[in-house]
Amino acid sequence: MVRETLSFVVAKVVAAAIAEALLLGSPMPPADSTAGLPGDAQKQLVEYRAREATFRSGLAAPPGADREERALYERRVAVERVIVSLFPRRDAARTAAGFALDVDLDHLAAFTDALLRELPVPWLAPYLNLLAGHAKLCGDRPADARHTLTLAQKSGVPLIRVAAEYLLAEGSCLERSAGPIGP
Repeated sequence: MVRETLSFVVAKVVAAAIAEALLLGSPMPPADSTAGLPGDAQKQLVEYRAREATFRSGLAAPPGADREERALYERRVAVERVIVSLFPRRDAARTAAGFALDVDLDHLAAFTDALLRELPVPWLAPYLNLLAGHAKLCGDRPADARHTLTLAQKSGVPLIRVAAEYLLAEGSCLERSAGPIGP
């Protein structure tokens, strides 16, 4: 009984760390702490880390940026890094840079909902649903979050599934101070 409870707590902590990495730009949890993840999520986590280790941003740092401009740039690079690390596609870097430049980080739920209605790259939908669902949890639309997070959960992307399941179970917003992406 104690072992099962401890295992559940560890799994919850790992799921929270994965959600924070995907949504707030925090580091992924260390490999030794993720042994309890399902096999497909462990495999994707290894691939994510490998792509993250070789990530180079396609966004140019703003010259002479003040603190606020630098923070916005870092948030955009965090979004770009997550997309490139999540999706092993030839067009991921280009799509990630374009999305990171265009995304309205202050109105994430509305922006992603609008983009999902006319999405030119359907493979990005699972991440957009995760972003929108989290933003709805954090904003004034928590009732809408459940539907959007369920779409993310059922997307077939293992790490997104883990993060969405965590958010659905917790039903609360991750703290923005933990990382650069937002909401």
